[in-house]
Amino acid sequence: MTAAAASATAEPHIPDPVVTEIEEVLVTAQRRPEHIQDVPLSIIAVSAQTIEARGAHDITGLERLVPSLRLDTNSQSAGLSLRIRGFGAFSNAAIDPSVAPYMDGVFVPRPGALLARFLDVQSVEVLRGPQGTLFGRNATAGALSIRTHDPSVDRATGSLSVRRSSFEGQEVQGVYNLPLSETFALRFAAIGASDGGFVQNRLDGQTYGGSSTIAGRVSAKWLLSNDLTWILRADHAELTGDGVVASVVDVSTASPGQLASYTARLGGNTPVLTFPPTTTLNQLIKKSRLSDRQNGITSDLTWQPGGGYTFRLIASARDWANAQSDGDVVFTPKDLLTRDSTFDSSSQSVELQVISPEGALLDGRLDFVAGLYFFKEDYRISEDLNLGSEFCGFVVAVAAPPLVGPCNARPRINAATNVFEQATTSRAAYLQATFAVSPTLDLTIGARQTEDEKSGRFDQAIINPAAVIMRAPENANLAFSDSQPSWRANLSWRAGARVMAFVGYSTGYKSGGLNSAGGAAALGARRVFNSEMAQDWSTGIKSLLFNRRLLMNVTAFRTELDDFQERSFDGVSFVIRNSGSIRAQGVELEGQARPTSSIGLDFGLAYLDSTFTDNRLAPGLPACTGAPGSCPLTQDLTGRTPAFAPKWQVNFGIQYTSNPFMNGFSAQIRADANYSSRIHSTNDLNPQGFVDEFATVGGRMTIVSPDERWNISLYGHNLTDERYFRAKFPQVLDMVFGVRVPATGHTLMRGYVGTPRTVGLRLAMNF
Repeated sequence: MTAAAASATAEPHIPDPVVTEIEEVLVTAQRRPEHIQDVPLSIIAVSAQTIEARGAHDITGLERLVPSLRLDTNSQSAGLSLRIRGFGAFSNAAIDPSVAPYMDGVFVPRPGALLARFLDVQSVEVLRGPQGTLFGRNATAGALSIRTHDPSVDRATGSLSVRRSSFEGQEVQGVYNLPLSETFALRFAAIGASDGGFVQNRLDGQTYGGSSTIAGRVSAKWLLSNDLTWILRADHAELTGDGVVASVVDVSTASPGQLASYTARLGGNTPVLTFPPTTTLNQLIKKSRLSDRQNGITSDLTWQPGGGYTFRLIASARDWANAQSDGDVVFTPKDLLTRDSTFDSSSQSVELQVISPEGALLDGRLDFVAGLYFFKEDYRISEDLNLGSEFCGFVVAVAAPPLVGPCNARPRINAATNVFEQATTSRAAYLQATFAVSPTLDLTIGARQTEDEKSGRFDQAIINPAAVIMRAPENANLAFSDSQPSWRANLSWRAGARVMAFVGYSTGYKSGGLNSAGGAAALGARRVFNSEMAQDWSTGIKSLLFNRRLLMNVTAFRTELDDFQERSFDGVSFVIRNSGSIRAQGVELEGQARPTSSIGLDFGLAYLDSTFTDNRLAPGLPACTGAPGSCPLTQDLTGRTPAFAPKWQVNFGIQYTSNPFMNGFSAQIRADANYSSRIHSTNDLNPQGFVDEFATVGGRMTIVSPDERWNISLYGHNLTDERYFRAKFPQVLDMVFGVRVPATGHTLMRGYVGTPRTVGLRLAMNF
């Protein structure tokens, strides 16, 4: 995606007061344009107008619009996680996503490249459940498809907007569509944005978490003939900043003894110890830098030779480079440990699609979609650990006293370095056909065969002997390959003009791969992990009732996932492992209502009952030693609820649109609420890792000019300024702070804090 791009350019739509019907959205989830109510899948689509009205300025904002979708980041900006129905993992490693992200029909291999603002987005589609047939590998949990606007040959149009928001946020963006002839048009979209961040640091009196964005996209559309269209997109984006996120000690799960030991070891100068969590820190942050850059080009050639058939060739190349220097990864006032990391991905893909017209065969009863797919990526990750001036005398003196002398004698910069390189090739062929059993009953059958090959190398060097506390020397050539089919079968019944019921079965395949992280012990054979497999049963009803005033969709599902891939933290590093099998079942409901011409409602609910059906060798709790009197190093989590699987997620919105006033002005007032129940946030299911339930409230008021040429909006998120954790993790190097409790396995936990109250003002104009 155009990573550091802007929020959606389309203006908030002010419905005509006399219009009471709910508008159906067109989607391309099955490779052809269809009304969303005609697609027999659990799918939510949001338009550019909805994205802006709900304030989803970047991909993380989609969580407020889509129940069962969760997006999280960690201390590395490359670590964006996409989760649907609780399935997914942080991406700052060589693990592939469980939710396949697509941009203009092109697979984006590294979700971290999506962590930025939307630019000229037309719509976003979120498909829930395995999508292996059409979306391919790495869609065991679902798919997220972002579409940007095509150039138009109709007329010249443009938009310009400026935004000011809390924490010194500011943004300018513009879009211009320029037809150069009846057959050729260009579209330009660009943004410049910055914010000062909201993380206050008492130790140096500075504010952190700020970033700056410059990005742009140029698109061209050429009608080469009546049956041949070529769309070409090129984009560039740069995001820079300090990369600091708010990570604070979780006082609520710490005992008085743990806090006393922690305070004593730090000589009384501790990080901020308060609850509820705060975005104020007291820790050393030095040379913290973030640079994220990417370039991409996409070619989309469509040929419609006649008879309604469509041949589509999509080719793409994308380079993504992310470099981050962390201020101190132990998060204390002491000068202990910094990290320099890079993530570099270069990918190319080609997909040929053949799409028949609806009812093309068997006297109007059969149509199909078929395709061939090729993908290649070269991926490189590096990590350099730098020992601070107090590391030898503080950490090493406790963890490994004999190494204090060698620690002081050897270089502390680049004390431990590793490089991981991986080459991936994937090939696939697929076919999906729909047969009209009767005028109201359709049967869809789909199949896909995927072949994956990965080869790589991992090299970990130890320059300072004391670095063995965190990293072990290791050199390994690595390889992985797999070939798997994916299936889909679906029966849909049109029970009425605006009512459809469906039942379906689908499978998904997420490629196995190679562990890219260094560890305190050499991983050896554990550097390779197996593929993740999913199968899903679903049934649902889609309805548009009462003269299109009420839209109500409900889906019940049961998903079984085998060889679930997750990243486990051992106090110094994350390791990817296959964590057994999971059974997830639940219900998803979404709807809209238009009770009057002035009032609109939208709502969504997701209920999830998720359980490990087999996870017998899960990591033990952080302080377990396996010695007599302590807990074991492994545990059986069979029957427990996996991490990041909330039982309830709910969103609700109400919108009022005024009648014209003051010679044609109109107003729109909107309020939104979102709720998520408590979750585990650590893969060892440590009771200390529970994240409490939280709810946030947002709002927006928009005034539109009589000619609809300009509008101004006042908006806010988390208006009640709720302070809550998004996720937790054990204190890094907890063994040197005297906070481990071997008898119970407990330790001191830290957590990433949610974004505080944010308000802003946006002025936009169309021309």
